[in-house]
Amino acid sequence: MEDLLLYQIAFMHFEMGMSQNEIADRLNLSKMTVSRNLQKSKDYKIVKITVDKPFELNQRLSDRIISKYNIEDAIIIKHNYIEIKDIQDYIGQVYSFYLGISTLDNLVLGVGGGHTVGNIVRHMTSIRTKNLHIVQLMGGLTNVDFYNPTSIIQEICRKLKAQGTYITSFATVENKKIRDSIMNATNMGKQVNELWNKCDQSLFGLGAINKGTLLTPELVDQKEINKLQGLGAVGDILGHCFDNNGNFISSELEDRLISIPISLFRKITKRILVAAGKEKIDAIKGALLSGIVTDLVTDELTASIILKEG
Repeated sequence: MEDLLLYQIAFMHFEMGMSQNEIADRLNLSKMTVSRNLQKSKDYKIVKITVDKPFELNQRLSDRIISKYNIEDAIIIKHNYIEIKDIQDYIGQVYSFYLGISTLDNLVLGVGGGHTVGNIVRHMTSIRTKNLHIVQLMGGLTNVDFYNPTSIIQEICRKLKAQGTYITSFATVENKKIRDSIMNATNMGKQVNELWNKCDQSLFGLGAINKGTLLTPELVDQKEINKLQGLGAVGDILGHCFDNNGNFISSELEDRLISIPISLFRKITKRILVAAGKEKIDAIKGALLSGIVTDLVTDELTASIILKEG
């Protein structure tokens, strides 16, 4: 039998639970020899290590979403609605796992706002990154809750040990002239624009117009929402409204919005949409049709309805 020693070392360590020092002593070997053989046992597939995740994915629905909407990846999460009271919180928990194991060094990461993105950041474990810069993709809301973009940037920078650049303005202002002045003539605006142009990845949610936009009522009142619905809006990404065919809508809101322009947002290589829930079906479909989304994170019920109605 070839490599008998290799099999012995692997069995003693992984099946019998012996430490490397104990194996070295038992077999009269150096600890370095034991360590090298344990690595060989993995390289030669003698030992196959699997780690169970605290959730399950629906790969069949993922493949169908990727094919139908021509996106790069889809994480479709299995669940039992009887056991889950808040789907946005659950999706946030799951994607915080992926974000925590991602390679984020030497990146510029743009981050939006909303309940699902806020829940991702709330559930994240603290990790140490190198040369990671987080930039806010849209202005702040009028509150300081966990889903405010400004609050999200503060917390994600703390947990990822990253540098952050904030937008020191609400997400909407009175008119286009003020918007242009803030974004083009202030040091904050110039710095944010520079980082937007350098973004490697983005993480964002979306709003459903039938439940209001991502913005708070103080920033977009019901009268303006009614106008947007009249123009065919079904949802918004970072405040930019779009219809059910994925076409972005020109409006008064667009003219006074403090947010990364859609034309610039499209240039970011990886654009991850995290959204779920029956009330967001039309908005998610429109977002997928817009070509903005490269990666989708949602639950299997939402994905099933999107595919059925798409």
